Amino acid sequence: MPYRLDVTQGDWPAAELGKGVEGILAESQVLTLATAGHERGPHANLAFFAHDQDLVLYFVSERSTRHSLHLAEEARAAATVFLPPPAFGEQLRGVQLSGSAGEAWGLHAEAAFAAYQARFPSFGQDPQVRSRFLAGRGAAALYRFQVEELTAVDEPHFGRRNYLRARVLR
Repeated sequence: MPYRLDVTQGDWPAAELGKGVEGILAESQVLTLATAGHERGPHANLAFFAHDQDLVLYFVSERSTRHSLHLAEEARAAATVFLPPPAFGEQLRGVQLSGSAGEAWGLHAEAAFAAYQARFPSFGQDPQVRSRFLAGRGAAALYRFQVEELTAVDEPHFGRRNYLRARVLR
């Protein structure tokens, strides 16, 4: 884990919190991304995502979407990743994330493509598609979400309604 967590709320060791967060990210493939823009107001969307060892999340989106236009204006976002509970109000597992986000370029685009293809092997198999993504050409783009803060709830591991907060240090 190249990043470190600075726990700001809760009494769990940072390494244990990190394992819990990574477990939740590994078990879910879809995030809810929240963005806001000056003219278009707040917006939430769903996106398939991949992540790396540095707690950076990656997703693919059309540049013309509302959230992509928001990120072009303001490179800040929030997201949630959660797992369905087995019963109403029981064994909640999820993480709320905030940080900087935007289109991935250069080495970041290569990292995004590699992480996304590792998680979704059918993605970008055509060499022309890969080339377009890495060159930043085409209607769709790779996006990078660098997590700066998080709040996690993992009731089976951390206890009922035990919300743990942390800053991400790199």
